[in-house]
Amino acid sequence: MAVLVLAEHDNKELKSATLNTLSAASQCGGPVTLLVSGFNCATVIEAAAKLQGVDKVLHVDSADYEYPLAEPLALLLLAQSEDYSHCLAPATTFGKNVLPRVAAKRDVAMISDVIGIQSADTYVRPIYAGNVLATVQSSDAFQVVSIRTTAFEAVASEGGSATVEIISAQDY
Repeated sequence: MAVLVLAEHDNKELKSATLNTLSAASQCGGPVTLLVSGFNCATVIEAAAKLQGVDKVLHVDSADYEYPLAEPLALLLLAQSEDYSHCLAPATTFGKNVLPRVAAKRDVAMISDVIGIQSADTYVRPIYAGNVLATVQSSDAFQVVSIRTTAFEAVASEGGSATVEIISAQDY
């Protein structure tokens, strides 16, 4: 199955944390889709389509997504997540605000602050203030994972040729 990554941006440019998260997503197996929701963010879409390792970019352009509010973004992710086995976002305040809502609505565990991916269902994450590394395996069919971006190299910002699919900004 495919991997869905939520893009973090400011409607002008992608945040570097997204590039690191895409690197982690490529280790989950399957094609990688980047979801970009925003308002008047054509430059973000252009940059996203060129990223190495991205197969498809889903684009929602609506004033409802001008500001990255967790509630509408979680509903958007839920509506788009049916065809995916994984949902990833950076372990930033942005990702940590949205992903728990998605996990709760899908009734699955959220695996946070992942620093290593061993397989499509097995992750390494720090516990006890980073003094111990835990290997966590999830039996959920849908994996919700936040990525500690410093643990993964960023993907190249040039050389990709992802297709861009525009999705409507419905009331999710």
